[in-house]
Amino acid sequence: MFSVAPLLALGTLGLVGPALTTALARVWGRPSLWLLGIELEVRGEENLRHPGSRIVVANHQSALDMPIFAAICPTAPLVLAKSELRWVFPFNLMWMALGQRFVDRGDAGAARRSVARLVRALKRRERSVVLSPEGTRSRTGHLGPFKMGAFHMAVETGAPIVPVCFLHPGRLMPPGRWWAEAGRVVIEVHPPIPTAGWSADRVHQYADALRGDYQRWLGEGE
Repeated sequence: MFSVAPLLALGTLGLVGPALTTALARVWGRPSLWLLGIELEVRGEENLRHPGSRIVVANHQSALDMPIFAAICPTAPLVLAKSELRWVFPFNLMWMALGQRFVDRGDAGAARRSVARLVRALKRRERSVVLSPEGTRSRTGHLGPFKMGAFHMAVETGAPIVPVCFLHPGRLMPPGRWWAEAGRVVIEVHPPIPTAGWSADRVHQYADALRGDYQRWLGEGE
């Protein structure tokens, strides 16, 4: 996928980038999990298939999250990757050729500009912005604090937020390990949260409410 995707995207001048990204992700995701001996159970996948733009958020526990999410990839995804991956070949070439985005988590101004570009993309055409509100992978296995980017994006676009909850894939591949154990992972895709009428001065309340939902879904205490 890393070698063929850039050639296909560049060869079509990016005209089929969104559809190509969706197809490649789904073709890569489930076979990768199968090869690793990981069984996937998806609950509520229909919540990713409604028409229109959406902001898809997911908790981030493991390096397995990428193939897991690829297996259920929504239509025309725009995915934020950390800026460090900009220098990892051939991942960087594939990412740019497919029109995906990098974000510098250590530069607040750059992060805001990344969010602004995603807002413009959501307003121009039907896309699925995919990001982790934690901003980075959990090192403890527990849910981290939420950043505000997804919620500001929802305020500016009115696009619904679709929460995706990965139930403990970190148990099969915890941080620092380069191999995965065979096992079963459950994904819960919850109904879209309407955001029309949200106001910028309440983004922290929206984030706290959604984080509370994730804690409940994951069985974590306050």
